[in-house]
Amino acid sequence: MSATPSAAAPQSAAPSASTLGRPTPGQASRFLAQATFGPTPADIDAVVRDGYAAWLDAQLALAPSQTHFDWLLQQGKNTEEFKGNGINAPLESTLWRKFISAPDQVRTRVAFSLSEIFVVGVSSITASWPLFGAAGFMDLLAEHALGNYEELLAAVSQNLSMGCMLTYRGNRKEDPKTGRHPDENYAREIMQLFSIGLLELEPDGSVRMVNGAPVETYSNADVQGLAKVFTGWDINGPETDVEFHRRPMALNNALHSMAEKRFLGAVIPAGTDGHLSLKRAVEVISAHPNVGPFIGTQLIQRLVTSNPSPAYVGRVAAAFDDDGAGRRGNLKAVVRAILLDPEARNPDLAAPDWGKVREPILRFSGWARAFGARSVNGAWAMPDTTDNTIRLAQSPMRSASVFNFFRPRYVPPVTELARRNLVAPELQITDETSVAGYLNFLAIYVDRGWEDLQTPYTAEIALARDPAALVARVALLLAGDAFSGQTAAAIAQAVSSIPPERPRDRVRAAITLVAASPEYLVQK
Repeated sequence: MSATPSAAAPQSAAPSASTLGRPTPGQASRFLAQATFGPTPADIDAVVRDGYAAWLDAQLALAPSQTHFDWLLQQGKNTEEFKGNGINAPLESTLWRKFISAPDQVRTRVAFSLSEIFVVGVSSITASWPLFGAAGFMDLLAEHALGNYEELLAAVSQNLSMGCMLTYRGNRKEDPKTGRHPDENYAREIMQLFSIGLLELEPDGSVRMVNGAPVETYSNADVQGLAKVFTGWDINGPETDVEFHRRPMALNNALHSMAEKRFLGAVIPAGTDGHLSLKRAVEVISAHPNVGPFIGTQLIQRLVTSNPSPAYVGRVAAAFDDDGAGRRGNLKAVVRAILLDPEARNPDLAAPDWGKVREPILRFSGWARAFGARSVNGAWAMPDTTDNTIRLAQSPMRSASVFNFFRPRYVPPVTELARRNLVAPELQITDETSVAGYLNFLAIYVDRGWEDLQTPYTAEIALARDPAALVARVALLLAGDAFSGQTAAAIAQAVSSIPPERPRDRVRAAITLVAASPEYLVQK
């Protein structure tokens, strides 16, 4: 939830890394919670040594690490056993593998954030080997996560898994004789969810008002016109092996509408080829002035804070519009602007409206990375964590709808947040049951790991005779400088009640109690 600084920079001003100063370990930990799937001791040391900007620039320069698709092939999962839907356990393995251990953490975290905007659920993939489809889609997001937005949108629009998710795989042109119209699902959602939203926005993300009323970004006629673009696209090649999931969908021009296509003030002339129609549609959508504030706000929400100030959104949108070299849609510049913004780096941590609820996937990955969880045999066995009674109430690539696990504008009803007009997206999947389920699930891993995923706790066991020092280390790794001394003292007192002859039990108790605290559950 966001703090508004007393002297916010102009919206067009890029954040100055030179004014941020050298971070403390606590500040470095909090930065890494925003930029990665969780701090590690080594990364905290590196950020303190190099500074925010240098560490981030080194990350942004890294090439993508091994793809999910290639790892699944390496593990031999392209067999008949995994051809149908419902046999997707290896998908969890590779996704958590990269969340926890990938060296290109910023790219991997941004790709995950994008997967909650451009949503594909594995159960919706109506092709053989859906786990490869979901894996390939996450790879596509990682490939473009720090690239150009227009290229990302074009790649997503030609992806088979998205074609399945939003039902335009095999979409046929209109037929006046039968009254058939093209499927409008993707045409609607590419505008509503992936680019411009429902209402016109000012550059700072606020709703544009004309004569005291908001202005809708598109009409049903726009949807109908754009739907014609997404006709004739289907699977590229036979389903004899998994490689068709890597290829963009193929166009059958016989099924593609050659009619004139009108949408968002643009006109694609009748007779235009399907490839050119899609290229033009993506260009028109990507050039819309809403894209910067609309996508920028959601990336801020996924990485930093649920309620960014208009000034913060404005600076990020300005980076989207122009990366400083005249290029529009440079996502690397957008990510840099988000993470180095003065509001992200120097917020008022005591402000009740700053920060975000840490979504369950990030709570778990934060523990795993902080304490060096690793796969003993390289299989990275992880279950589907969707169940809210005994697991996390969230599992990657398993959203049941294109609207993600939670909506970006979700407001918990009849709450103080609602009274203050603040959103809290992650609370849409948070209740008494899911809180208990998370704690029980985490307690199992903290206690004994799961199958081949194990954690040594060597450094923590060495501190176990000093409860205050132990809790200080755990708090630093999980919550950085946002952890209160009062809470740390209470946890240290509880840990000290465990006999020192049981050092591992002291470590487990310290981790579990810190991970259950509000200072961890709410990322500041």
